[in-house]
Amino acid sequence: PARMKKRRTRIDCREAFERLYAYLDGELTTEKADEVREHLDACKDCFHLATFESAYLRFLEARTRAQHAPEVLKKRILRHLLFSENASEHK
Repeated sequence: PARMKKRRTRIDCREAFERLYAYLDGELTTEKADEVREHLDACKDCFHLATFESAYLRFLEARTRAQHAPEVLKKRILRHLLFSENASEHK
């Protein structure tokens, strides 16, 4: 859709911004999501902001997933810690 001319929508920029994160997370009702989507289709400034925020959230999610240790490594570390504690208690 063309986003060149700003046309009047059911919600304004402030309301769209207030709902943006819930919209990106899929937490809005269908009606409220439609209102945000309609505004983003009509307002290039809000559209660009939403595009940036969406990319940033995807980046954070990917970064968070990358920070998790594999389950095998967690178990190995836990066994090592438990073994070390038991060994030090018996000295």
